[in-house]
Amino acid sequence: MRNSNTTGMKKLMAAIISLMLILVTAISYSAPFVFAVEEEQTQQPAQEETQKEQTDQEKPAQEETQKEQTDQEKAAKDQKTEEKKTEEQKAKEQKIKEQKAKEQKIKEQKEKEQKIRNVPAGTLPEISSSSWIIMSGSTSQIVKGGHPDRKMQPGSITLLMTAMVVIDNMYNDAELKNTVDISPELAEYGTLFKEGETVTVGDLLSAMLVGGDAQAAEALAEYSASSRDIFINEMNSKCMELDIMDTQFINPSGEYETMQYSTAKDCAIITQAAMRYQKIKDLLKKKSVIVRPSTKEKEREIEIASSNPLIAGKAGEIYKYSRGGIKGMLDEPSTSVQFAAVSMKDGMQMIAVLMDSDPALYAAEAKGMLEYGDAHVEKNTIVKAGKRMGTARVRGGARIRVAGYTETKGYAYVPPEGSDKLIRTETVMLDNLEAPLREGEKVGEFRVYVADELKGTVDLVTDRAVARGWPPSQWYISNLATVIISLLIILILAFLLRVLYVRRRRVKRAKAMHRARVREIAQKQIEMDEDRRRRNWTGYGYEPLPPRATDIRRENMNDILKGEEKDSGK
Repeated sequence: MRNSNTTGMKKLMAAIISLMLILVTAISYSAPFVFAVEEEQTQQPAQEETQKEQTDQEKPAQEETQKEQTDQEKAAKDQKTEEKKTEEQKAKEQKIKEQKAKEQKIKEQKEKEQKIRNVPAGTLPEISSSSWIIMSGSTSQIVKGGHPDRKMQPGSITLLMTAMVVIDNMYNDAELKNTVDISPELAEYGTLFKEGETVTVGDLLSAMLVGGDAQAAEALAEYSASSRDIFINEMNSKCMELDIMDTQFINPSGEYETMQYSTAKDCAIITQAAMRYQKIKDLLKKKSVIVRPSTKEKEREIEIASSNPLIAGKAGEIYKYSRGGIKGMLDEPSTSVQFAAVSMKDGMQMIAVLMDSDPALYAAEAKGMLEYGDAHVEKNTIVKAGKRMGTARVRGGARIRVAGYTETKGYAYVPPEGSDKLIRTETVMLDNLEAPLREGEKVGEFRVYVADELKGTVDLVTDRAVARGWPPSQWYISNLATVIISLLIILILAFLLRVLYVRRRRVKRAKAMHRARVREIAQKQIEMDEDRRRRNWTGYGYEPLPPRATDIRRENMNDILKGEEKDSGK
């Protein structure tokens, strides 16, 4: 019993000792933490007080720093605002300055234009063009020029050469109705015609010469030659034909090309040559034209105004003696105008060419140049207007021959070192005329040569219209000749029929006489036979005809009688 109590006590003591050891170990591990917490709790008020003191000391400095930063930001913002206002003000001032400069330039241009217009007739105005020339288209006399041999971009004057080559390559005017398809490549050259549309050659010529359209020029070049390069070669060959050596073409439209160039003098000669083509002359004097591109589904109608201000310009620009011209703008190397103008006064054709001209002044300058040229050109008349110079044949017309009369006076210019003996004239009638012809249409040329060099021409025109003739007119047989020939044929046929009729009557008469004679002989023979039979006259060497012979005679007699009855019935 005692042993068991002792054992229980030992276990209890061991448990208490273990628990105490655990507590001591735990306390030894937690004591530094407790002390640190107590120390921290003890030091925290002191630190907070120190920090508060530091904060109280730093707060004014921070506030001052923040204030300085705010002031700096505000100053920067104000500076940016000021700069922005300054820039806006500068931009506004620049815009106002530019506007004033523009207005000043317009004012100066108007003053210059007004000054040019106020120049007395016959006085040459101040010319802004880099190169220009005044030339007589009737005599090739160069009246005045400024750097006329300077090589420059020809611009839209190129279109006159393009038109001449196209017409030279045409078989006849019927080709004007042929059509050209606007391919994707042609559509890239402009916006007037759309891809897939079809345009007639006549409409393309109208758009090119009246409106100066580059797309139409490219389409005509493709139509006229098998390739664009071949067409350009033909343009340069035409230059050689016209004896101009300072011109080279690279494209048919006049668009800027470094290697494309011409001179004012060469452009005047090109214009002079182009005005000899009736189709070109008719188109250049139109104020506007209507072209009709079409597709399978529909047809469009486009009105194109003339690019020539002397014909279709604003008030003050129109020149009553203007007879054509072509104008184009170039943007390289700077914006400028190339312009060729033609006038006709008292039968004297004047040509003015301006290259690299001021877009605001060229119209007034051209008008003044034409007036100056007309006042200073030499007018030596060699043929009067309205004089008959020859006749031309017309195919397919009611009349196959028409007289050609001089449309205007004919002039000749001989240089001071020359002689009037050098003048030679020639009348040339066109050989490809086809009806119908309008009154006043060109049928030939009266050409004036000086020292065997062609210097001028006068158009020979018809004084009456020629309508289409009857089918024989395709072989140059007029309607009157057709009537006369028809009457002759009728008379000849009537005569032949009369001869045949008379012959037939004679044959019938001869046959009738023959039948009558045979009948008479047969009748006498029958009577004789009957008489002898009655008398039974068999003697005296007479032997009656056998019965069959008598029957044959009677049958012949009956046939003759029937034939006479038939003839009398007819």
